[in-house]
Amino acid sequence: MTATALVVPAPAKINLGLEVLGRRDDGYHEIVTIFQALEFGDTVHLSPAPTIQGESAVAGLDPAADLAFQAAHALQARIGTTDGVHIRIEKHIPVAAGLAGGSTDAAAVLLGLRRLWNAEARAVAETARMLGADVSFFLRPGTALGLARGDELHELPPARPRWVLLARPDATISARDAYVELQPAEWSGGEATRKQVDAIRRGTLAPHLATNDLQAAAIRLVPEVADVLGALDAAGARPALLAGSGPTCFGLFPSKSVAQGAQVQLRSHGWWTQMTRFAAPDDATDG
Repeated sequence: MTATALVVPAPAKINLGLEVLGRRDDGYHEIVTIFQALEFGDTVHLSPAPTIQGESAVAGLDPAADLAFQAAHALQARIGTTDGVHIRIEKHIPVAAGLAGGSTDAAAVLLGLRRLWNAEARAVAETARMLGADVSFFLRPGTALGLARGDELHELPPARPRWVLLARPDATISARDAYVELQPAEWSGGEATRKQVDAIRRGTLAPHLATNDLQAAAIRLVPEVADVLGALDAAGARPALLAGSGPTCFGLFPSKSVAQGAQVQLRSHGWWTQMTRFAAPDDATDG
């Protein structure tokens, strides 16, 4: 094991489309989604240690329940190493907010351990897939189509750059709760998101095609989500959409100045906000 400490970026993500086709035999849902990595995110610090150690970045959470630490233990077992690592996470992504903060931290740990422990790429990829669909995406963050449970990934050309304003009420929604609340009548065929994929491949982005089948469920769980979406729309966001399972929402804007103006408006409501951009292709890494 090298003695070099590593600093690994852990970007947040939004979904430029998320359609639920139905429930699978394994209990998960079949989805069609477009993952888009952002410049905003956490930072993971890794350094050699005799065991897997550190503190969860989520207050009060046992490291054993933290996906980042679970990733380290899973990879350690898979490759049969006795090496350890000290994990420290600079946490900026809100918890249970629909931005995949836990998944991106876990992926960053795996990418760092690939170097620290000289792990094979295949072992890292298999571990990520075991931990969840979003974790696999963050091994190569950028723009990607996600099928099946979201873990069948197809890399897309970088989406046309946009400024992004994230905003959320003071609430949380777990992905599990959002899917439990989702009604079969709210499932769809995935056509809008597939058309959005075609638009991205042509070098454009179609705001009218952006949809999230979990949005109605999120509003039932946290009614204030509707207020955030309305404020984003009124501020000029095209589109204004739920991020993942929520309750964070996002708006896409053509310029920094318009996004900044929108941020001032939404902050006046007391909501958490963060302005960012789509991650540039050069930000992506395979470790």
